[in-house]
Amino acid sequence: MNAFEEFIETLKEGIVCKGKRLYLSKKDKGRFAEEENLTLSLDERSLLFAKVFYGRKPYWREWIELFNIEPEFFSSPFEDELYQLISRHFGRIFVEYYEDRETSFQLEKGVPAENTRLGQKLIKCGYKYLRNWYYPEGWMEGGQKLQGEK
Repeated sequence: MNAFEEFIETLKEGIVCKGKRLYLSKKDKGRFAEEENLTLSLDERSLLFAKVFYGRKPYWREWIELFNIEPEFFSSPFEDELYQLISRHFGRIFVEYYEDRETSFQLEKGVPAENTRLGQKLIKCGYKYLRNWYYPEGWMEGGQKLQGEK
């Protein structure tokens, strides 16, 4: 089993905290052979989505983007556990922070990305270079994201 298969299997089994379970409830093919779309659910309700790109060596390395995140995910025990799992498999992460009110407020006030609530969590997971991004992709870009690089 390779590292990415291990990642998917771990998500299928789920992350259990305080009697609740965050797990992979749906997996679809992406736009490319190396890409997948994941739905992560808490018990029976969708909590967030992930777009996973497994890389295309030697040209592009792997990344994961978390988006359409329900507010209850932020500051939950699942947040730290999921970031830790992701950090073991992906050198680049994008997290849409629209519903993370604390991080949104901090960034609006000019706090550097690495000093925000979300930025501190990503740094603890080994992501060293953080940026606040908005990618214009012809109405396909989603919301603002914090990007972390190892």
